[in-house]
Amino acid sequence: MTAPPASPQTEGTCPCGAVRIALAAEPLAQVYCHCKGCQRAHSAAYVPRAIYPAGAVAVAAGTVTRWVNVTRTMVICAKCGSHLWGEAEGVPFKGVNAALLPAGAFQPDMHIWCKDAVMPVVDGLPHYADVPAEWDGSGERMHWPT
Repeated sequence: MTAPPASPQTEGTCPCGAVRIALAAEPLAQVYCHCKGCQRAHSAAYVPRAIYPAGAVAVAAGTVTRWVNVTRTMVICAKCGSHLWGEAEGVPFKGVNAALLPAGAFQPDMHIWCKDAVMPVVDGLPHYADVPAEWDGSGERMHWPT
């Protein structure tokens, strides 16, 4: 178990309540991820993710387990199997399952990996084919028919 960060700004809880995660920073971004890895891991068309600095995310209580999903490790509740966050070796951030955050804490900035989207999502947010250029992506934007 990772030691909780000092003074968590917020906490998240898995659906069964067995695991609490401590988040000791503001999110770097909040996104809807449409990548194939998220689709497979969550059996969903897209997943709400809050991106935090790696050192700001820790288990505050409970037991977790890990499994590798394509290119990243998924950290899950050992009791109910809910996905808590994804992490990849050498990547300085963790993608926290935003569905576990307190009500109102998830304020999405954009959609990412839309080239893998199951279907168009029309809303007022930017939609990236992969990720923004400042994240070392193409920065290419998707434009869905309305």
